[in-house]
Amino acid sequence: MNGILLGIAYLAAVNPPRTRTALPEDGAGRARMAVLAAGAGLALAGVLALAGWSGPILDALEVTPETFRLAAGIVITVAAVVTLARPRPAEEPEAPGPAAAVWPVLYPRLLSVEVVVLALTTGTKEGVVATVLAAAAAVAVTVALGLVRRTPLTDRVLIGAGRLVVVLLTIVAVFLMVDGIRDV
Repeated sequence: MNGILLGIAYLAAVNPPRTRTALPEDGAGRARMAVLAAGAGLALAGVLALAGWSGPILDALEVTPETFRLAAGIVITVAAVVTLARPRPAEEPEAPGPAAAVWPVLYPRLLSVEVVVLALTTGTKEGVVATVLAAAAAVAVTVALGLVRRTPLTDRVLIGAGRLVVVLLTIVAVFLMVDGIRDV
């Protein structure tokens, strides 16, 4: 996977427009930036840990990187189908105060199942640095979208853009499955 495709993969897995529709907000309809920034930092730390330990994790599971790549493609395909069926994320109870950076910003928004399996599979093949840089770019787009004030019109635009991003997620899933099959 080249750098551009890796960046697209993380952008599609994070899905910044869809994620933006479910972030904790202030009274003005903008994301709570301190909470979002803390959650973003935690998410990048999670991707770093997953990518860095991807080899030992897969060894402990007794799964080859090629087989896991195929499985990651299947998991991401299921996530894409769910996202198409439910374009707006489910309402999650928000933890009080700064803990909102963990729930719902870190999980289930930024460190979603798609991002976890992607970090494990790209950490083994593309390397830790490339994986973290790609994830950082996707998370940065999400943080930038946090500045957008939500209105009924911006919600429709975000949901529509989120659906388009799911098309990219589906392409990434197919790529991972084909690459996994080819490498086996």
